[in-house]
Formats: sequence, C-alpha cells, structure tokens
Amino acid sequence: MDAPETRLAEDQQIDSNEELQKPESARFWLAAIIESADDAVISKTLNGVITSWNAGAQRIFGYTAEEAIGRSVSMLIPDDHPNEEPEILRRLRLGERVEHYETVRVRKDGSLVDISLTVSPIRDQNNKVIGASKIARDISERKRVENTLREQAEIIEIVNQLGQTLAAELDLHKLVQAVTDAATSVSDASFGAFFYNVLDEHGEPHMLYALSGVAKESFADFPIPRSSDIFGPTFKGEGTVLIDDVTKHPRYGKNSPYFGVPESYFQVRSYLALPVISRSGEVHGGLFFAHQKPGALTERSARIIEGIAAQASVAMDNARLYESAMKARAEAERAARQAEESSRLKEEFLATISHELRTPLNAVLGWSHMLRSGKMPPDAAAKAVETIERNARAQSQLIEDLLDVSRIVTGKLRMDVRPIDPMTFTEAAIEAILPAAEAKGVRILKVLDTGAISVPGDPARLQQVVWNLLSNAVKFTDRGGKVQVQLERVNSHIEIAVRDTGQGIEPEFIHHVFDRFRQADQGSTRQHGGMGLGLSIVRHLVELHGGSVTAASGGKNRGATFTVRLPLSPVYQLDLLDGRIHPTAQELSMPLDSADRLDGINVLAVDDEFDTRELLKAGLLSCGARFTEASSVEEALESISRQIPDVVISDIGMPNRDGYDFIRSLRALPAERGGRIPAIALTAYARSEDRLKALRSGYEMHVPKPVQLTELVAVIASLIRRDH
Repeated sequence: MDAPETRLAEDQQIDSNEELQKPESARFWLAAIIESADDAVISKTLNGVITSWNAGAQRIFGYTAEEAIGRSVSMLIPDDHPNEEPEILRRLRLGERVEHYETVRVRKDGSLVDISLTVSPIRDQNNKVIGASKIARDISERKRVENTLREQAEIIEIVNQLGQTLAAELDLHKLVQAVTDAATSVSDASFGAFFYNVLDEHGEPHMLYALSGVAKESFADFPIPRSSDIFGPTFKGEGTVLIDDVTKHPRYGKNSPYFGVPESYFQVRSYLALPVISRSGEVHGGLFFAHQKPGALTERSARIIEGIAAQASVAMDNARLYESAMKARAEAERAARQAEESSRLKEEFLATISHELRTPLNAVLGWSHMLRSGKMPPDAAAKAVETIERNARAQSQLIEDLLDVSRIVTGKLRMDVRPIDPMTFTEAAIEAILPAAEAKGVRILKVLDTGAISVPGDPARLQQVVWNLLSNAVKFTDRGGKVQVQLERVNSHIEIAVRDTGQGIEPEFIHHVFDRFRQADQGSTRQHGGMGLGLSIVRHLVELHGGSVTAASGGKNRGATFTVRLPLSPVYQLDLLDGRIHPTAQELSMPLDSADRLDGINVLAVDDEFDTRELLKAGLLSCGARFTEASSVEEALESISRQIPDVVISDIGMPNRDGYDFIRSLRALPAERGGRIPAIALTAYARSEDRLKALRSGYEMHVPKPVQLTELVAVIASLIRRDH
C-alpha cells in the first residue's frame, strides 16, 4: 500500500500536466522559456517585420523589445550583406529551414557581432507559412578563439618557412626581402621596411632598403635620418621601440615619420622598430613597421619580430661570410688569370722582340757579307749601304724604346723641363715623319693654331710623343690615306690630336691600346711590325708632363684619333709689393735693364752644374750683389756655417742629396745660425705639384728653369724687402 506522501506527489504531478494542457498555460510556459534563453529568439513576418524580441536578443543586439518590434529585421544586417535577408525569406516561403548559418550582424552601437543563425518557418492551422522564428547565438568568443588559433598557425607557418629560407639563402638582398615580407605579415603592420648596411666595391659602407606592403617608388625620396630622435635608437642598436602613436610620444619631437610628411605619403601613427645586430655586436640595420591607426602594433608583434630579427642576424652574418669567400675566390681567380695573361704576354713579347731585333740584323749582316766579298757592282753597293743604314736606324730605335721603358719602370727617366712653344716640337715631329709618309703614299695634313703660348716640358721627349703617334698613324694607314695633326689651345691646356683614316681599333682592344707589350695583332702572321711599346711610352711621357692622352675609334677600318692634352706654363707672381705678374721666361739670359738692384746683398747659389753657377754669378754681380757658390748640399751648409748669406738660391735635382734635403737641413738650424734665411728653389721641376712640394718643404719661392735674370733679381729683391 502506497504511502500518503507518494500519493500526494503523484496527484500534484497529474494536476500540473492537466494545467499545461490548457492553451493559456502552454503559451505562458513557452514565453517564459524563450525569455530566459541566452540566445536571441526573434519572430518576424514574411516581409521581415519583427513581431517578437526576447531578453537574449536585447543582450546580444542592444535594442529593447519596444525599440525592435515593428521594425524591419534589416536594421541588424550590415550594408555589405544586401542579398542575405531576401535569400532567407525566399527559402522560408518555400517552407525550408535555415540551420546554423554563420554570419555577422550589427548591434545598436554600430559594432559587429558574429552569430550562428537558425531560421524556421511558422505555419497556421492550414499549414501555410505565415512568418518565421529566428534563433541567433553569439559566437564572437568562439570566432575569436578560432581566429587566434588560425593566426598562430599562420605565424608558425610563416616563421618556419622563413627559417628554411634563411638557412638556404646566401644572397643578402633576397634574404633581406624575405625577412621584410615575413615580419610585415606577422606584425599586422600596414607596411614594413628593412634598412641595412652593405659595402661597395671600394669597401665603403652605404645603406640599402627593402619594403613590404607598399611600392618601393612611393618611398624613393622619403627621408630616413639616422640621427633623428625617432630612428636614431634603432640604428644605434638600443633595442625595440614600440610607440602607440608617434604624434603624441615625447620622443617624437619634430622629426619624421610624421611631422612634415606630405599628405601623399603614408601617415604613420602606430610605430615599431628594432635593430638587427650581428654576433660581433655590429648593427646590420633596422626593421621598421607602421600602421595608420594608433595602437595597431602590439607587444605580441614585437616579441615575434624580435625572434625573426635574431634569425635574420645569423643569416646575414652567413651571407656576408659567403660573399667575402666568393669575392676572395673571384680575386684569386682574377689574379691567376692575370698571372697567366702576364706570362702569355711575356712569351709573346720575347718572341716579338727576338723577331724585331733579328729582322734588321739579318739585313745588316747579309749586305755586309756581300760588300766584303767585293763582287758587287757600284750601283748595288750603294743600295747595300743604304739598306744597312736604314736597318741599323730601325734597330737603334727599337733599342732606344726598350731603354725608355726600362727607365720609366725604374724611375730613372731624366727630363730637361723648360718652357717651350708647342709649335716647335710638333713641327719637328712632322718633319721627321714626312719621308716615311711620302714613301708609303700617306698625306700628312696639319692644322696648327695656338698663338704665342708655351708649355713646360722636355722638347725632345714631347717631340718623341708626337713622332710616336704620327709613326703609329702612318703605319696603320693604307696608301692613299691621310693623317691629320691638329694643335690648338683649349682653356688652360693645349690639345694635340693625331687622326688617321687607317684600319681603326676594335672596341674590345681600345682599353688596352696604351698597355705595355700589348698589340691587337700579336701572331706570327701579323701585318705590322713593332714591339707594342710606342703607345705605352707616349702615355708615360705625357703623364710625366702632367698631361693625359686618350684614344678613340669608330671600329675596324674607321680610323683612329689620339689626343694629347698638356697644361700651359704656369704664371708666377714675382713682385709681391706692386702685384705685377711676370710670365715664365723662354731663356736664361743676362739682364739688360733691371729695375732692381742687389747692392750689398750676399747671395748663396747652390747648383751642381758649373755653367749655371757661372751664369748666375755674372748676372747677380752685375746687379751689385755679393756672390757665394756651392756645388753640393754639404758645401752649402759648410759655407753657411762660416757666413750667413742674405738669400739662398738652390737647385732641386742634385746628386746624393737634393734641394729638399738642403732646405730641411737649413730650416733645422737655429735662426741665429741661418735657419730663417729666405730661400728660392730654382729648378727644372716645373709642375704645379713640384711647386707645392718646394713651398711646403720650406722654400719661400719656386722659380722654374730657365728664367730671365731680371725676373730672378726681382724675386730676390722682393724677398729681401719682405724679410725686412
């Protein structure tokens, strides 16, 4: 028999079930369930008008029931989803159910919310669809977690791929671009940049950059001042800089990347930068990231990129080591090729010199033997003597060229430098080449127009320069061709151009045309003789005169032009009191009418040439000077120790000890023993660098030989007046 309590509970349960069967009670319970649901439960008509709105809908979307009921459900749909609601209504009219449709809706405050939507049709008693019920679940947190997991997976994948790239890539520029792209991607920056240091071919450092997220030309002229407040810490290796808004940061000041940037440029607000530092502590460069929105770059981004920067540093170290190894290997290969080429040129030169020296020698010995036989007729004997002489002269010229090269290489080539009219040595060279040109049928044309000017130089050597160029032009010009010599003044120098209509110079050889022992045709079947020394001698002689020589050609069979440029003689200011300028003299001569007197002035002349000392003695004595002479530095110093002169005139080029040794020894003496004596360098070293060297060594004046004695007297007088 059941207990009374059990029977009471069963009776109550029966009463409750009966109550729920009543329509009013069922609606009450259903409304209570809907109102207490966490999800949004909404009903609407087939026209999309909201007819019910529960508390969950208010919590998710922000509207109260009073604000929502009677309005179109489209108020919850973003503008970029215009076709979504019409499609749902279409399916509802067909009696279909939309289940777990994930989409985005707009809250009352305008923010977006991720939802999972289920829409069911509502039918009347005739089973006709008259509306719809919608259940919307807020899945924002789930989406956030999913997005975070996806982003983390993507970051891990990007970092892994970057690690593989850095391990395999040895090209520095490709490596830097890969780092920039990866770091920009994981940082959520609008754009990123990597500024990094490289060394040019001369070993000088300069900065390059890689960009990601923006076209490189957009920032071609964008300033990146290394010492500015904003960029400086990164280039100095001071660590990570993360700024939410550079326009409000105290370190921002008045510097880029915001202040003064044109509106056409990207406007930086959120900023992240960190240095890339090598294992040795050297700053390879800096990674920079930016976003238009404040606070868009985070600590999380900074930590990830710090790891990438560490990987990049190791990879850049490896790339630079590889680059250095490749350069060393290339240099070794270049040196090996150069040594091989040098050896080949040496062998070819020895073969050429043997041929060139033996050829005229063969003619000399052959005709000499025939002459000694006494069996030659008189007319043949004359031809033999002419042939012997011609070949002996050719051999003499070859030997002289070899000696000149030897003197140039050893630095023992002596020159007698003096002011000379360029017309003189140019005309002399033309006259010397005319017989050979006429014999070959080559016309020599000359255009000589310089006016009354002079250049400092050795006349014989400058004639040799022009003769070599003319000889070369005649040699490579066929019969009926022409060679033109043009001499003209161009600003502060003269130009001597030798143009021919000959076989020209191949483009690949023109850069070697002045190389010693190099010839375009070096085989045993070559058409032209010679040892390949003439043009190299020309280059050295011209450079010794402070000038330059160049070659130009249109190519094969289009002729060639060689142009020599020589500086004009310098002008010296000799009278320091009245500012008159005296031109360099053409010869050393006795003064006919000197405006200055040297009465009672003791002059010491130091020169190893006896004739020069005698001429100076005669000229200076005629102006009232007392004259003491010395043929060497030691003799001059000994003379000064006995009697201190008023002024010293010294040559520079002297055996054993030169004029520079003398002036250094003189200036080392105390003033009371002659250390401050005014000194003049009278020398054949007349280049501007020679003048500077003399003045820096301790001479008050530099006067080139030859000089008119009137000018020398004026120099002495001006020094004496200035000293007093």
